[in-house]
Amino acid sequence: MKFLPLVFFLGVVLITVSAPLPAQTTDDAESAPPPGATVITSDELHSDQQNHISVFTGKVVVIGDQFRMTCKEMTVYFTKDNKVDKLVATGDVVITQPNRVTHCGHAEYFRDIDTFVLTDQPVILDGKNEIHGTRITIERTTQKMTVDQGRTTILIRDENLGPSSTSQPSTDTK
Repeated sequence: MKFLPLVFFLGVVLITVSAPLPAQTTDDAESAPPPGATVITSDELHSDQQNHISVFTGKVVVIGDQFRMTCKEMTVYFTKDNKVDKLVATGDVVITQPNRVTHCGHAEYFRDIDTFVLTDQPVILDGKNEIHGTRITIERTTQKMTVDQGRTTILIRDENLGPSSTSQPSTDTK
């Protein structure tokens, strides 16, 4: 998930919006963005230029190149020069990418280290496999993942891990 196009979009939002705005229609949330762009729709947007924060609430949908994220609320923190610094998504967060769907109650993205931290019962469905943990950290640049702070469960649905299909278990009970 690349958020670079989001920097430009949200920078424009921060400059032009300082009061709550009505949301676009639900149909708008599903339209594909232009190449290299990210589209955000929500029921409400509150932007505070002095504190460099924008809060999207109610049926938040973020659509970009090769990803889609939905949540109930997303707060975007900007640097003083209006670049995205940190994103916080809460409430039924679902991040969909090709061959991967992530569910959690809370997701944070840190631009300076290009890292996601997923908490509040995160689950990653990657192809046929599932990863469950208390806290899952994903480094986007290196695609490294760490599951820490509690029990980790990985469900691997790979027929190749079981016994060979050509060998039969022994039924000889001598």
